Formats: sequence, structure tokens, C-alpha cells
Amino acid sequence: MSTTLAARSDEYLPRDTADVVRTVRDSRPQRLTVRGGERSEDEFPLPDRRVVLSLRRMNRVQAVDADARLVRVQAGARLSDVDRTLAAHGLGLPIVGDHREITAGGFAAVGGLSAASHRYGMFSDNVVSLEYVDPDGRFGTCGRTHNAEHFRRILGGAGRTGIITALTLEAVEVDKDRTWLTSDGHRFLDFDTFVEHSHAEITRPGDALLQVGRWVDTSPLRAALPVGTGSVQLGTVRFGQWSSLHPTAATPSLRARRELGSRARKGLGAIASAASGRAAMPVRNAAAGALMFSPKVMTLRDAEFLADTVISSTERGPALRIAVFAPLSTYTSTLHRLHDLLTDHRERSGYFTVISAMTYGVRSPYLHELAGEDHGFITFTCRLRPAGSNTDALIRDVESGVDEICRNERARRY
Repeated sequence: MSTTLAARSDEYLPRDTADVVRTVRDSRPQRLTVRGGERSEDEFPLPDRRVVLSLRRMNRVQAVDADARLVRVQAGARLSDVDRTLAAHGLGLPIVGDHREITAGGFAAVGGLSAASHRYGMFSDNVVSLEYVDPDGRFGTCGRTHNAEHFRRILGGAGRTGIITALTLEAVEVDKDRTWLTSDGHRFLDFDTFVEHSHAEITRPGDALLQVGRWVDTSPLRAALPVGTGSVQLGTVRFGQWSSLHPTAATPSLRARRELGSRARKGLGAIASAASGRAAMPVRNAAAGALMFSPKVMTLRDAEFLADTVISSTERGPALRIAVFAPLSTYTSTLHRLHDLLTDHRERSGYFTVISAMTYGVRSPYLHELAGEDHGFITFTCRLRPAGSNTDALIRDVESGVDEICRNERARRY
């Protein structure tokens, strides 16, 4: 039966689908918030007062069919744990995200992407079937071959059409701890060249198992002059990198370099996470910079969670995030227009500091069906200064501009 937390009488911890059914029915007409166990949370649309339903105890790997390369899991199972279980069978998940707390149900509910999406599409493209509970507390099943229309509505629906409780996922034959990769990295000081290179790599990835491009564009840095005589503007920092990670053979030298680099990244991440006071920002910036200078060699498992190891716990403060899928035919113009929109707002308002971008390819059967071509994923993160009186209006203006770009370029918001 669903367990109620003693400290919070309105928070429930179901252990199976039947518990979820009872909790949804018993909570009506109160508002129900569903937490999958990862850092994000999605709100399930029931009216009035809020009740929390956490799926973190629904975290079991229920069955592995190694011959069919399928795994059945509960929605609260962490993908990193599922991947470890599959490793014992010579299998792995094609898409796992970039941090270890991502759960199967939560990732499927938002589509799910990773640096391997140029090969395997979205996480939801690798879901074969699922169980769910609808807003009225009714249990249902759907999949690629039954109730397919409802299946697509739930996948990527962010919990609006049903709570995912269990999933059957496709796996691939891979040994992630013994698949060694070498990074083919290219660095850029010019945004136009970065965009052109990223488009070329997304279009022709070759044998790259992972690919990702990152761009950082800071506002002018200001330093105070002594004795309160004002400030001096130090200028901007613009820098980008594209990394394609290709299979390579392991050698004793590569293994030693990997071990040294892994320890250094973990140490930097731990220091950045704990840093506070005046030293905090430089240390966190150094951790962010470590992603731009990713190691030359690593295992596939190392590479999948590189961001989690180095920087995930260091990102602090308010931020505006914009993410879109751009068809490859309009990828370059979409990326340029989004960058111009955000930098223009920064110059006029001063509310943004760092504007960073991340991009990679997405070969999703679902998106290809909608647009007739493959896509590039583009996400911008804008760090905000302390809230001002016009911040809400600024964000609405930015959102409006992004929507117009998407309409003109046939892009889709993520």
C-alpha cells in the first residue's frame, strides 16, 4: 500500500502501480505533484490543494530479456542503476542523460536527450511500451503496437496526460566500461565558425558515439577601481568547442591518463560544489571550464556522465533556459537568430550575464516523421542578475521572440 511520510502527511511513497491508482483516487480533488526522484518535478493536473506523490521507492529493475535486448523497469528507477544492471548482461541503455539521478519515468515524460541522440534519437524513441495511471485514477497500458496514439501523447507529455509507472526499454549490446573513446576536439573564438562546424558534424557524424558543442559568451566584466573611483570594463569572453568522441583501442598509457583525469575532475567538482563566499564564483567557473577542455581519452561511461562529475552541482543562481529542435535545413539560421536575440536583450537590459549554448544532433524517428528530416538540438542558458522591476517583462519578451523564430524556422520548443 502507498506509504505516507510521517513528517509530511500530504506526501506519498507508492511501491507499485496499484499504490499509484489508490493515491490518485484518494487525493482527488486536491492538486497532485508527481516527483520521480530526480532533481526536476512535474505537476500532474488535478485541481485545488497540492499532494506530493514521489516515485522514488518504485525504483526496481523488474526483468531483463537479454536475447530480445529489452528491460522492464519501474518509473522511479534511476537510469544509471538500470545501466549497471544491464552491464552484467553485456547490454546498456543507448540514452541515459547526463547526470546519475535521472529516472526512467521522468526522462520519458520529457522526451529525453543526450550526446548520443545523433545515433539513437530521444530516450522516448527507445521506449517500447509503458504502464500509466490517468487523472481519474484508471490504470492503462500502451506501446508502439497498441494504443499508439495515446502512447505518443504520454511520452514527452510532462505528466499532463498520465503518470508513467513502468516502462519496457530497448537496450544495445555494449560494454560501457571497456568501450574507450578519444575526443576529436575543435575550439573556436568566432561564433559563425562554431555554427558552421557544428552543422557539418551533426550532418556527417561518422563513427562518433557521442557529440556535443558548447559556446560561452560573457557580458563585459567590470572591476572596481581603488578608493571608490569607479569601475573599469574588461571586455567580453567568447569561446566555443565541438567534441566528437570516437572509438579507440585501450592501452596502458590511456588507462593511466583516464584514471588521473577522472580523479582530477571529481576533485574539482567536489571543491566547486562546496565553495562559498568570494572564492565560490571563480572555482565554479573553473569547473565549467573543465567541460570546455574535456579529456582526450575516457570510457563511454565516463563520457556519458562527464557533466555530472564536474559541474552539475556547481550551477547556482537564477537562469533562463531556452531549448528547441531545429530541422537541419534551418539549423544554422535558427542558432544565429537565437544567439542574436539573447545578446541583443543583454545589451539593452543588462539583466543577463553569461549566455551559454549547447548543441548536438538528434535523429529521432518521431521528429523525422513530423518534419521530414533530422534535427539539431539547441539550448541556451542565460544567467540572470539579481531580479529587477522589469525582469518578468523581459522574460516574456524573450519568450515571444523565441516563439517567432520557431514559427519562421519550423523549429519546435523542447
